[in-house]
Amino acid sequence: LVHAKSSSGGDGKPPVVLVHGAWHGAWCWQTHFMDHLATAGHDVVALDLRGHGQSEAVTTMRWYRISHYADDVMRVIEGLDTPPVLIGHSMGGLVSQHCLKRTDRLAGVGLLASVPYYGVLPVTLKVATRHPIAFAEANLRWTLWPLVRKRDHAHEMFLEPDMDTAAANAIIDRLSDESYWAFLDMLGLDLPGRIETDIPVLVVAGEKDTLFSVASQQATARRYDAPCHVVEGAPHDLMLASQWREAADLFVAWMQNLPARSSK
Repeated sequence: LVHAKSSSGGDGKPPVVLVHGAWHGAWCWQTHFMDHLATAGHDVVALDLRGHGQSEAVTTMRWYRISHYADDVMRVIEGLDTPPVLIGHSMGGLVSQHCLKRTDRLAGVGLLASVPYYGVLPVTLKVATRHPIAFAEANLRWTLWPLVRKRDHAHEMFLEPDMDTAAANAIIDRLSDESYWAFLDMLGLDLPGRIETDIPVLVVAGEKDTLFSVASQQATARRYDAPCHVVEGAPHDLMLASQWREAADLFVAWMQNLPARSSK
């Protein structure tokens, strides 16, 4: 766990739990988002899901399921005194949707360039067509590492095309392997299904996201009767893009108006 304490002592604002996406870790939130949310008055915690970043591996990476990642996040939620806001990016957005299904002890759920509620089949077909050799290797070896092994592939997937090469490589070099079973879950084995909840949801999309289209984010927003904001020109990794502040401030403004929820 990585923490950033509120600069104002909390002021009654909900804590925020940040959930990273596939191949990433808590590190992706530390450059901009964590301190910005803390300055806005929130206690912030970002976690490394099992086998990512500084978290120990529980078993071989390929066997982790989306439900296991949700277990990791639920342990953080249950360890907090106050219902938090979950903000999940990409795969972390789908994990957050599973947590939304498991508990009502949440002040809100933010979905940032999230895996849509219906899964990753469209983007899987796109990646398979664009990078057939890497996709074939990933399936033969049961590992998602081949999809991000080449820097140009990873840059195309996650970052702005004109990002400085040195800055982009510093991010890409921190990427890790990702679970093949988690990919199968996102493909259709373990999608969240229909969720009946009154917990507020906010969806934030990147206009230039090469993985999850604006239409996919709008569909997810409709699923949860939630607003959807599109950040102009932003790639998939909005929290690391030049537009990071705009994305972060959308969540800050939304959290200011969330209704209080019981700590039980």
